[in-house]
Amino acid sequence: MNDLREFRRACYEAARRTRGQVTRLVPGNFDQAEIAYRHRTAAVLWTQEWDEAGRHEILGIAEAPVGYGSITFVDEPGLLAVLGELLPGHRLYTRAELDAPIDLSAPPWVNDREARYWRPGNLGEALFNFWD
Repeated sequence: MNDLREFRRACYEAARRTRGQVTRLVPGNFDQAEIAYRHRTAAVLWTQEWDEAGRHEILGIAEAPVGYGSITFVDEPGLLAVLGELLPGHRLYTRAELDAPIDLSAPPWVNDREARYWRPGNLGEALFNFWD
């Protein structure tokens, strides 16, 4: 199964169900699908991380546009709920989780060597980064 294809398909379906419209797909260190609503445009962020337990599919939501050094995480409860239904094997993070400081002694799915070097301000910056 093509994970990127599954992510994009789910974003289009989630946009439809939540009365939004996918306006742009952005590849990069993490992939993004921008979904426009009347009140804002949200970016669904998707990345994969690996650890001893295997691969982890990770999702978050931010204000669009997302650029280098400018990720503002947001809550879109309806969108998160639909994505959770469409992508049951993925880990969906809330704004509170992504904005929380990280504990480098026990990071979830974060390369601690890179995190120590780049010093992200929160878990979201560590998971969705432009370091490479």
